[in-house]
Amino acid sequence: MSSLKIMGAVCCFVIMSFGVALGDSWHIESVDTTGMVGACTSIALDSADNPHISYFDSDYNYNLKYACYDGTTWHIETVDAAGNVGHNTSIALDSSDNPHISYYDLGNANLKYAFYDGASWHIENVDTIGDVGEYTSIALDSSDYPHISYYDDSNNNLKYARYDGFSWHIETVDTSEFVGEYTSIALDSADNPHISYYSEGSSSLMYARYDGTTWHIETVDTKAIVGEYTSIALDSSDNPHISYLDWSPNYDLKYARYDGTTWHIESADTAGYVGMDNSLALDSSDNPHISYFDFSPNYDLKYAWYGPNVGINLTAFSAISSDNAILLNWSVETTEGEQISGFNLYRHPLTADVAESYSSPLQKNNGDWAQINSALITGENPYTYTDSSVDSGKCYEYRLEAVLADETTETLGTTQVTTEEPTTFAIVSLYPNPSYETMTCLLSVPDAGLVELELYDLSGRMLLEKQINVREPNEISAVLDVSGLASGVYTLQATCGGVEASARCVVVR
Repeated sequence: MSSLKIMGAVCCFVIMSFGVALGDSWHIESVDTTGMVGACTSIALDSADNPHISYFDSDYNYNLKYACYDGTTWHIETVDAAGNVGHNTSIALDSSDNPHISYYDLGNANLKYAFYDGASWHIENVDTIGDVGEYTSIALDSSDYPHISYYDDSNNNLKYARYDGFSWHIETVDTSEFVGEYTSIALDSADNPHISYYSEGSSSLMYARYDGTTWHIETVDTKAIVGEYTSIALDSSDNPHISYLDWSPNYDLKYARYDGTTWHIESADTAGYVGMDNSLALDSSDNPHISYFDFSPNYDLKYAWYGPNVGINLTAFSAISSDNAILLNWSVETTEGEQISGFNLYRHPLTADVAESYSSPLQKNNGDWAQINSALITGENPYTYTDSSVDSGKCYEYRLEAVLADETTETLGTTQVTTEEPTTFAIVSLYPNPSYETMTCLLSVPDAGLVELELYDLSGRMLLEKQINVREPNEISAVLDVSGLASGVYTLQATCGGVEASARCVVVR
């Protein structure tokens, strides 16, 4: 038997696949256990912060269901039982905390809309021309009128419907070939719609906005197959932020934001096959918070948020192989009054997944994180730790965690190393990664020659370059000044004697 469950957070997690509660704990409960229920969920919180959930009952009923919590009890009801309805639900609450739900009627291939007026449910067909209504997303304007983005499967177009208090107005937004899947809609301060969506024709992330007169459409990201499972939110300046899946070749969670002039794009999580079914929200400081699915190897719910470290700046973090052991070194800077009790180190093995867009393998998580220190690591800055429990010829990634005086924790960064010296020209590690001011590149150079380093942004523009004349085979390090770069993901390309190696790095401001 399958059931719908809800997780209510009264805490905050620090990064991606792990976290430490800054409040009390996560509370998890089953909401509806009557058969196979809980697919196609969407959630909204009312003015008392109580959850309202729309979802699909797939246990031979094929109905749209709705659950709300009043602070004491869950109330569950079937909203629409007219055929195979309730797919791709999206919910929003009006100013009276009444639910409005857009959803797909699979049996009739229509877009449907249901709302509760405080006494009864009202259900209507919004669009019935062709096979329409998949990938719905709903938002309510300042008059509590619904705006819905959705996919027209008959024509492979993006469509948009809005209600003005008297009638529905429906239009096709993008008529390019095979566009409109995975839509997500948000309304700005003028009630104009902004929509993120996927173009199957170009395998790209797309964005459309209406300025009150005209639709403006642009391609946001075209790197390989990107843009499925989009989620959009607008910041306090009405600029869009979008989370989405980088399906191939990287299988990463990606994030794009517009600052009023330029799109900034980066990978938020690259550990494994992550990023499906993501949902984005912005906090009061316009920082992104994203929930998403870790498809492999963990099959977990993950959560990522972006924000400044809690008064701690990691200035260096390196791992060097020596005599079947790995020596880890790191240094930090803290703000006045910030006290660190010590550190924890976590390790997991890596395996190489060949990526078509990179000349060297991308490293993917091939195991769970395991804490390697039995007691809290203390000492003086800079800090050191020797990990002797490693196998030769293996590649590992390490994660550094600071434990503060109040027993809260903050993850500072990661670094990678292999326990077998490479016999070819290679980038051994980049640290710290993410970087703030400077980044050190450790290189294995088996033959003497000129080493050329070039740093590129995601658009392929070269931003930094450096040359090093290596007189004899050795492991060398080069320091790159990244203090002038914006936050984002970059590619470092190293060349020596016609042999190339590359690695990704992250700059955080």
